[in-house]
This record gives sequence, structure tokens and C-alpha cells, in this order.
Amino acid sequence: MHIALLRDLIIGCGVPLVEVPPIPDGSSFIACLTHDVDHPAIRHHKWDHTMFGFLYRAVIGSLIQVFRRRVPVRHLFTNWAAALTLPLVHLGLAKDFWHEFDRYLEIEKGLHSTFFVIPFKNCPGQSAAGQAPRIRASSYAARDIADHLRRFVLAGCEVGLHGINAWLDSSKGREELDEITRITGVQSVGVRMHWLYFDDDSPLALEKAGISYDSTMGYNETVGYRAGTSQAFKPLQATLLLELPLHVMDTALFFSSHLNASAMGAWKLVSAVIENAHRFGGVMTVNWHDRSIAPERLWDRFYVDLVDELRSRGPWFATARQAVSWFRQRRSVVFERAGQDPEVIRARVCLAPQEEVPGLRLRLHNPLEYHPSRRYVDTPFTDSIDVPLPAWSSVAS
Repeated sequence: MHIALLRDLIIGCGVPLVEVPPIPDGSSFIACLTHDVDHPAIRHHKWDHTMFGFLYRAVIGSLIQVFRRRVPVRHLFTNWAAALTLPLVHLGLAKDFWHEFDRYLEIEKGLHSTFFVIPFKNCPGQSAAGQAPRIRASSYAARDIADHLRRFVLAGCEVGLHGINAWLDSSKGREELDEITRITGVQSVGVRMHWLYFDDDSPLALEKAGISYDSTMGYNETVGYRAGTSQAFKPLQATLLLELPLHVMDTALFFSSHLNASAMGAWKLVSAVIENAHRFGGVMTVNWHDRSIAPERLWDRFYVDLVDELRSRGPWFATARQAVSWFRQRRSVVFERAGQDPEVIRARVCLAPQEEVPGLRLRLHNPLEYHPSRRYVDTPFTDSIDVPLPAWSSVAS
């Protein structure tokens, strides 16, 4: 919004303006579908807080939600059925109803999402005050689902690091990063910290660990723009690391301790973020946890509708790494005079492509040719482009 204000002021003064908007060529904005993998299987949980929490929410919580008309009756029956089959799951006689990786691939139909996975189990890590709560520790490790992670990579999806201590200790971050690299064979790995742990020194620690980007900057308790932007940006402490902001998270929408939104209320909040992305460009980053389409949450219908709505808006669906790579290309553009002609501007990309990403677009705002129905002219480019500008003196006269 700030950029739009400055742009309007410049054009309103009669000055021609050239920009590279945060919009990939051929698309309206960038959509990043991401998944934090916290609980890939309920069979990993025996007589712990996660299992008992599931049983309470599935059996009693669902009943309360039905009486309050927050969820349909079919959710109650689905959750009760899942609770009844839990012993059979542990005995290996029934399908693990939290194991929904294939369902995500089916819903997204080749949209190439990003899965952030925890490297080591039974490790709560450190908080700002010292030892993190024990419940932060995961009951699985990335190696436990290695076959699935390799399948994600073969399907064109991305596997990132769901970090434990990388946010405050670069050596620990390197260990966590190496574990993901060893399993997937992919060298360029990004991170989103478990529980969104982050502080002012985190960008430097992550960069020292060799992590290529971070996508932690978002809210645990609400949706919106914690970083104030829908563009990937370089934190002040970093030299190369880019931050891909997080805008919408399922647990923030639906947890009773956070927004506790109904489906209608959540849709109103998410629609506003979609509208902003469509209006201003940039990226909309969504985090839907691995178990959120399974009992007892059953937030699958909302996620399907969200993906369908995004499809209808014409974005480029990118993995987090692809989105960051595109922003690196855009950030590398320099403007310079083309030869001796003072009325020709050259936009030149200074960075070789690191991913298969769409091209950029050069946008010319010419006050002399301004018309409400044709406010600018876009020209696609991938390496360099020359654009003639009207002389400022002729505009001023």
C-alpha cells in the first residue's frame, strides 16, 4: 500500500515511471502452499498428551461443537469412528487416519507444495528462556518418513526443514539441515521453525548454517502480515538469506485459544488476504498442517475450497524455494541508461536463474498517455530490456 501511494504521487506529478512489479509474467500473483509436518501418524503416540488430546477433542469436543452448531453432525460421527479404530491402528489392523500425504497430493493436483519436516524426534530444543516445553518435542524424525519425502521430491514438491534449534544456534542448524539434505539429496534447503520460534538474531544464525531461505515470519495466533509485506525480503541482519513471510495458518484460524473462527468467519479473513495478493501482487503463503485434513480437525473442506479459490485467481503456484528464487531474480534487476540515449532506460537482470521460474515484467507508467482503462504497459523480459521514456521536460511543459 505504501508503494502504491508513492507510485500514484510520482505519476500524479507528471513523471514517467518504470518498475518491475512483484508479479510473475503470465500470473496475477504467487501462491505458496506449505505444510508443517508435526504429526504424520497417530501410531507414533501412545499414552501421551497428543493421543489423549485427540481422544478428548474427537469424542467430547466434537459433541460440544455440534451442539454449538460450529461443525456438521457428520464430523461427530467421523471423529467417533476414528476414536473407536485407534486401538486397531496401534495393532496395525487399521489404516492410520493421520497419514494423509497422498490426500494432499490429490487435493493439490500437481501444484507443487512445500513440506517442512522435523529432523530429530524427542527433541524439544531451546526457547528464548532456556529449555523449550517438552510438548514441543516431536514423536517422529525425518528418517521415519524418508520414503515419502523422496516421493515428494519426485512429484515436484519441496521438502524443507522444520527447524528445532536452527533459529538460535548455527551449528545445530547445520546438523538439522544436513539431515534433510542426506535424506532428500537436495542441497538448497529452506526452513520454517517449529512453533515459529524466531528472534532478531535468527537470520544471521540461519545464514551461517547454510540455509537458503526462512519462512517463519508469521503469526501463531492470527492471520495477516507480521512482516508488513507480501514480498520476500532480506532481513537487516542477513547478507543473502531471504525471508518468505507467512500469511495464513490453519491453527491460527480455528484453534479455540486463537481466533476460534467459524468456517464463514475464517473465509472472510482469508478472502481479504487473497484480495490483497490479487491487487498488489507478491506472494500469499499458506500453512496447512499435515494432520489438519484428518480427524479430529477435519479442516479438509475449507482447504479444498481455499485451493479452488486460489486457482480461480490465476496465480503461479510455486514451492517456497521457487518463490524465493523468483524474488532473487527480481531483486537483482538494475536500471541503467542504454547507450548514449538519455531517453532510453535498460532494465537488466544480474543474477543467473537458479530455479525454473517465470519471467519478469517491466511496467511503464506514462502520464502523457494515461487513461483510466489503460494505466500502464507491461512488457515481459528474462535478462534485459530497453524501454524508451518520454522526455521529462516535455512532460513538465
